[in-house]
Amino acid sequence: MRWLIVGAGAIGSLVGARLAQAGETVVLVVRPHTAAHLAQHGLTLRAPDSTYTAHLPAVTTVAEARTRFGDFDAIAFTMKAFGVQTAAEDLAHAGYTQTPVLTFQNGVGSEEIAAQVLPNAPIVSASITVPVEVPGPGVVVAKAKGGIGLACVQHCTAHTLETLARTFQRAHFPVHLHTDYRAMVWSKLLLNIIGNATSAITGLPPQRIIADPVLFEVEHLAWQEAYTVMQAHRIPVVNLPGYPLRWFARLVRWLPAVLLRPVLVRLVASGRGGKMPSLYLDIEAGRTQLEIDFLNGAVVKAGRAVNIPTPVNETLTTLVWRVAEDPATRQRFRAHPHELAREVAHARACGRQP
Repeated sequence: MRWLIVGAGAIGSLVGARLAQAGETVVLVVRPHTAAHLAQHGLTLRAPDSTYTAHLPAVTTVAEARTRFGDFDAIAFTMKAFGVQTAAEDLAHAGYTQTPVLTFQNGVGSEEIAAQVLPNAPIVSASITVPVEVPGPGVVVAKAKGGIGLACVQHCTAHTLETLARTFQRAHFPVHLHTDYRAMVWSKLLLNIIGNATSAITGLPPQRIIADPVLFEVEHLAWQEAYTVMQAHRIPVVNLPGYPLRWFARLVRWLPAVLLRPVLVRLVASGRGGKMPSLYLDIEAGRTQLEIDFLNGAVVKAGRAVNIPTPVNETLTTLVWRVAEDPATRQRFRAHPHELAREVAHARACGRQP
């Protein structure tokens, strides 16, 4: 297959390198400085049992990919969720209106955006659970755990899904096909929100948040809200490659905090290792675009649709934006992390945003 990978960050680099290693034709759409680095040094994938360097063609726009390489069999969106709208519009302008598109974003909402902009294209939701890090330019490090979940969003044939599954399996990804993409992406959201917004606000690593009874209560309440919203929308929790989330959901719902905290610490360590969550890293890097509206913000939006209050997730969403935009607010919560719990308690009591 001929693949176009749009956005060669951690996930795009991993997917592109493994596909190339399996013999697929891969073209990357990256920033200019990344294209220059890849042209000189290639893209190196470090796995637990091997190291592989791929020398892949890289372009800086979808239009350039169209001009230089023509058609593709599949296009993977591996940028963050807030970039999907622009990426989909770029595909439409370049004439890729019926090419299968795979959405690899965290959070909820990317699939609907892609489907709206590309109404005639097969859209496949892809949830990747392989822990991955980028220690330096052009280098991606992947753990052995995890795999890829695939589910149809629109216009998919069984042949398309089976072909994609076989291709990813040849690239050494365990693959699970799901019948309901909403169940898959919402189940992944239950993983993504753990220690993400809370770390961005307090500056603490997830393990310390979970170990702190006061901050863990915030984490637990936010997760329970998300689960309640899923139930109201009749969205089931499903297992993802490497993560038995149905079992995990039962533990989070019923285990007392003193028993649940060690379970969550192990889960976070297996998924992230010592790496800080994405929202924290984006704020520290001074980025003005954040995924929070597709994570905790998506819980709030879905809750409103069924008249379920989500004051904890609403508070976390609002405070992440405030911390990102106002250094004084950031310093306040970094110096006094338990202020977050007080804000959440106030919002729950008032039934409104902080």
